[in-house]
Amino acid sequence: MKQTNEYKKNELTNAHALVNQHISLVNRIAGYLKARVPKFMEYDDMVQIGMLGLLSAAETFDDKTGVAFKDYAKSRIKGAILDEVRKLSDISRLAIKNSQQHDKAKHELENEQGVSPKNSQIAEKLNISLNEYEKQRTHIDRFKIDKIDSDDGDAFDDLIGPKESPMKLLEDAQLTNIVTNLISELNERKKLVLNLYYVEELNLKEIGAVIGVKESRVSQILSSIVKDLREEVARVA
Repeated sequence: MKQTNEYKKNELTNAHALVNQHISLVNRIAGYLKARVPKFMEYDDMVQIGMLGLLSAAETFDDKTGVAFKDYAKSRIKGAILDEVRKLSDISRLAIKNSQQHDKAKHELENEQGVSPKNSQIAEKLNISLNEYEKQRTHIDRFKIDKIDSDDGDAFDDLIGPKESPMKLLEDAQLTNIVTNLISELNERKKLVLNLYYVEELNLKEIGAVIGVKESRVSQILSSIVKDLREEVARVA
């Protein structure tokens, strides 16, 4: 009995340690998803739900599976947040019904006219005022979930892939000096972007806010840095 209690105590201690070590992961995922879920979902609420997902991941994680805890936790955190978003989204049956009617009217008008109809034409087709139509659209948009990018939680991860990270190259003792020197030669802005993405683990939108550019520009900067570093490593290694 004593051994059982001691085992449970150790499990609880390990779970708490995992949670404390990966709190920043919850903030990163919540920040990434905030721009991709309906506006009714507040960031602070997403963090709280994500923390529950992290806690669940820590309590159920089995290191014998060979999966890194960070990867396992990402899935649980993201899944917990999106489950809650979908649960709240399902509240509005009216939004779904209106959306279907709008799409049908728009499709019929496009077939008749050969061009995309104006909002006023769609409203007329639906037998409602333009003001009412726009109110319905606003309501629909509140309950719309945009396409969420893949499991890594950042579109750039899909574009480049984890093996392309210059920080991964630092794990190779033979390449450490080469990569370190190459990174030191980058301008301050590129160094900042690398640090924010790979060390601080900010998402593209957050980095864009820091350096004052759009997400697409951040992705271009990262792609260019990684491509140049890999080519240089291949040349001198």
